[in-house]
Amino acid sequence: MRKFKLFLDPIEEQTVWLNKQAEKGRKLAKVGKLFYEFEPCKQGEYQYAVIYIGNKSNQERLEYERFLKEMNITFYEKAVDLGHFSIGKIKYRPFADKGGKFATSGGMINRELLILEKKNDGKPFTIYNSILDKAEALKEYRKPYSYYLVFLLVFNIYFYLTSKSGFSFASFTSLSGDWGKILSALILFIALGTIPLIRWIALTSKIARLEKEAEVHE
Repeated sequence: MRKFKLFLDPIEEQTVWLNKQAEKGRKLAKVGKLFYEFEPCKQGEYQYAVIYIGNKSNQERLEYERFLKEMNITFYEKAVDLGHFSIGKIKYRPFADKGGKFATSGGMINRELLILEKKNDGKPFTIYNSILDKAEALKEYRKPYSYYLVFLLVFNIYFYLTSKSGFSFASFTSLSGDWGKILSALILFIALGTIPLIRWIALTSKIARLEKEAEVHE
């Protein structure tokens, strides 16, 4: 079975969706950029979790994947194409840890997420030692969106300051001059920044809830 699926939240929503597929008797067989392939299994036979590793170096990724194999946890690599600047097959990731700033097509490019799969043993598929560990992991996942939005804001300011009144999106309207340039910059920001901004807000809200929950349990 082949399914097409996009997620506003590639971690939480994808985790829930994959576990629902498993409950229907569908085991993940292959992962592409936009498509998922499943094969039949017993209902609820497998459990899934999704983690972000885009901040790691390629060496750290390989070491972590070796650890997963030792734990008999199957994994699938998945792309999150956001928060980097690329030149050919090399991408600069300012948000990544030391040693992981530059990614290559044979390394961390298109391997920002790991989908983890294990046999359902009746226990929750826990991948974090504590609530704060999960909050810290989400902060790492939020970094690419933060960098991207700052870059987009700076680009929009540059676009506003350098664009000519006769060349803008607003030329299709009756607006001109400064108001036309402001509208053009706003349209550009909405077109390129709406989904990243929604994800950033959602992550920030969840991090705040987790930190508050951790304080209650202390």
